[in-house]
Amino acid sequence: MEKFRKLPNFQPKSGTMQFLRFSSLRKDVENTLFVGLGVPNDLTHEKLRQAAGKAYAKLVSEKVKNVCILVDDFKKVIKPKNLLVFLRAFGEGFILASYEFKKYKKPENKEHDHNSLENIVFLCTDTGLKNQLEKELSEVQAIGQAVNLTRDWSNEPSNIGTPEFYANQSKKLAQKYGLKCRILNKKDAQKENMGLFLGVGQGAEKEGFVVVLEYEPKGVKKHKTTIAFVGKGVTFDSGGISLKTALKMEEMKHDMTGAATVMGATVLASLWKSPNHIVSIMAFTENMPDGKAIQPGNILVSRSGKTVEVINTDAEGRLILGDALDFAQDFKPDVIIDAATLTGAVSIALGKHCCGVLGNDNAVISQLQKVGDSQGERIWQLPLYDEYFEDLKSNVADMKNATNDSQGGTIRAAIFLKQFIRKGTRWAHLDIASTATDLSHISYYPKKGSSGIYVRTLAKFAMEFRK
Repeated sequence: MEKFRKLPNFQPKSGTMQFLRFSSLRKDVENTLFVGLGVPNDLTHEKLRQAAGKAYAKLVSEKVKNVCILVDDFKKVIKPKNLLVFLRAFGEGFILASYEFKKYKKPENKEHDHNSLENIVFLCTDTGLKNQLEKELSEVQAIGQAVNLTRDWSNEPSNIGTPEFYANQSKKLAQKYGLKCRILNKKDAQKENMGLFLGVGQGAEKEGFVVVLEYEPKGVKKHKTTIAFVGKGVTFDSGGISLKTALKMEEMKHDMTGAATVMGATVLASLWKSPNHIVSIMAFTENMPDGKAIQPGNILVSRSGKTVEVINTDAEGRLILGDALDFAQDFKPDVIIDAATLTGAVSIALGKHCCGVLGNDNAVISQLQKVGDSQGERIWQLPLYDEYFEDLKSNVADMKNATNDSQGGTIRAAIFLKQFIRKGTRWAHLDIASTATDLSHISYYPKKGSSGIYVRTLAKFAMEFRK
């Protein structure tokens, strides 16, 4: 094998590959794929993930079905102290790259549908390392379950993926993963005085639902830390009376990805046996423009009692989250993290290389960023100065949900949310609108559709956060 490593047309730079066919020469090895990792001292977890993603794509293109990854080869270029975590990262890249959404696609024949690897084996001669690696890879398999759940939910077409569909799915998943589940229907939401949530959905024929999940860690003392996750679940966002343009409106089925991310993160944290108590609130509804829909100029009363003048019905996510955040605080969490495809403005500010984070506690934000970096899921903080709320003051209500210009859209949305955070509650908001879909520049994400990004970050945060 060593002589093949030194082929003149193969330079082992990060991301390079050389595929060789041995089927006519050897019976035990059909093919070999050499993957360049670059300079050993420059290796990072993310480079390993991306190398694995590229390797997966190459193997699929060569119609390979069974793969054996030689751990001993990694030992030649990776320091022993880093070997286990780097191998785990490589496994993550493989499993995250393997996703395809083909639920509604009928192939012409089975052969065309078989375009993925069937078996992946890590071959290790070191027994001690092998046992440790098996544990790490079991956690990687959990990542695959959770992230692909989020991707599946987000990719579901809105005629199937209705609020009721996700409420029912939540019940099933709660039973599967040992979570408590409570579903609030329209009447329940009325009793909870969720005027903002109900206002957004009143133009839709389909009933909205609020899903409450709870994960209780076993064997943990009574005074445990409670983390609340809150997710925006607009199963289709037409914009309401403030109708969106037709261009890419089909992608508005993804406007529930915040809720899907929260679901995936809760499942993953439970599989990893987080030591923290987790409460997850997911608010599912449609935003449709029929004769019952809210209109610009309407005033809604929130669960907190604050009133909101509706300027733009397409600024609906912040309305839903306003009530959901208030509801989440009844559980007295030590920290709240919400995730939402909230503003197009975040893509203008940050592009598709990171999401935006805003909040009222820099220590929480710093920890989120640190965890995100470790997972290859970048998070960048935007300012949340109180002066930004001046633009949202209303002459007829406590606040407006939007303004008539596009300045600081992501910050304005977050400062609106901040009005529903009670004094003393630690809170951070993730605007994932630009990263929720179409991250084709990263090898282990699907070229189109939901990325599933930030599931790993939120689950890891749930594992590590302490008061």
